[in-house]
Amino acid sequence: MTTTAQNLATPPGVLENRHTMEGLRFACIRLMELASAVLVGIDDTDTKIALSQDVWILAQCAETIGERLPGLRSHAEAATPISDAFVHFSNDLAAEPDPVDRLDLLTRAAYPDLRAAVAAHIARLDPLADEDSRECLDLVLDRLGTLHRAPAGPGERPDTPSPLFEACSRPHAGPGRLTAADCTAAMAGIPVRPGRDPRLREHRPGVDPASVGELSSSYEITAPLHDVAFKIELCAAEICATILALHPEAPWGLRYDLAKQVRDEGRHFELLIARMRELGGSVGAYPVRYQIWDKFRLGRTLAERITIEQRLGEGVGLDGGLRVYRWLRSIGDDRTALIFDYINADEVTHVGNANRWLEELLGSAEAVRRLDEHVRELLADGGMGVRHVIPINAEDRALSGFSPEEIGELQRAWQRERAAH
Repeated sequence: MTTTAQNLATPPGVLENRHTMEGLRFACIRLMELASAVLVGIDDTDTKIALSQDVWILAQCAETIGERLPGLRSHAEAATPISDAFVHFSNDLAAEPDPVDRLDLLTRAAYPDLRAAVAAHIARLDPLADEDSRECLDLVLDRLGTLHRAPAGPGERPDTPSPLFEACSRPHAGPGRLTAADCTAAMAGIPVRPGRDPRLREHRPGVDPASVGELSSSYEITAPLHDVAFKIELCAAEICATILALHPEAPWGLRYDLAKQVRDEGRHFELLIARMRELGGSVGAYPVRYQIWDKFRLGRTLAERITIEQRLGEGVGLDGGLRVYRWLRSIGDDRTALIFDYINADEVTHVGNANRWLEELLGSAEAVRRLDEHVRELLADGGMGVRHVIPINAEDRALSGFSPEEIGELQRAWQRERAAH
């Protein structure tokens, strides 16, 4: 046996395995960021929903690898580029201006390379000495197998490099010279509008559709369901994806929660559109709105953006969602009520995550309240002030981390709105 063959047959030791696992974890996170950017920019709605699954799958893979790392003399959040070649490849992908071409690179090159790299590393591990790493990566490989596939046509791109596979299929001394700081941003900034199917028309200001709770029959709710699906759920998925793409410096736990929310909001969109179709509606029959996207664009920092979307926007959603659920039950539309019941339960988690992470980022509950006041002023100055025109859902607000004092102030704000109108 030649020296090269002996090296290839020798399983990696703990140090080499650790470097490889940290590199695979970094790759999952980097591709999560890039998939998030494509989700925001691409026009096709079905592709957006498929990418919401990819973002969550890649986050779960990164988390699973992280759980193994302490057993390899590392820590759960360690992530380092496996090679300079991967940094260059991912930067080229990030620089691709056309989201359709970027998606093609993801599905035909980056995803297959990641799957092949994980399989190659599994094959090199000693099945008994490192049983835990093999079990970890078997789970990761199963999940990677469910990533978005390229549409029918040419298969994997033979003209693109496979930096992950090349690094994992042979012994290596450790990470390259380049670090995460050498990776270019997955998104250059927040676009004026996220990508939309050109067949969808934008809503004309001043002609607001009725909200679900203002209608008299479940058969009249197709337009509001379409409105909620596009204005709230799809925009919320795109907002969370934007935060993932723009803020690689955010704590991993926050990013993991946001990745789950990307998928939650995509799933909510699917539920609402499926129900709308059951009731006779069709996508594109009604205009789409962008209010929550326009509000989000006013945020300048990570904390401001989380406050705008998750704490304020989805906080108001807790109030409205309960009213809609009760109204649907009152008219006997139990199917649509069930959908809103589960959506509302998810929103409790989303708002609770925001309150918890904001306190961690800012250092105290008092700092969160000060930022809340500042952001309300910011939105009001932009002509998009937060109004409390719906009774406050005190129970779900409490479950999501609002204090009794905050809930009391919100209830007084609602009473002032009611008295004024």
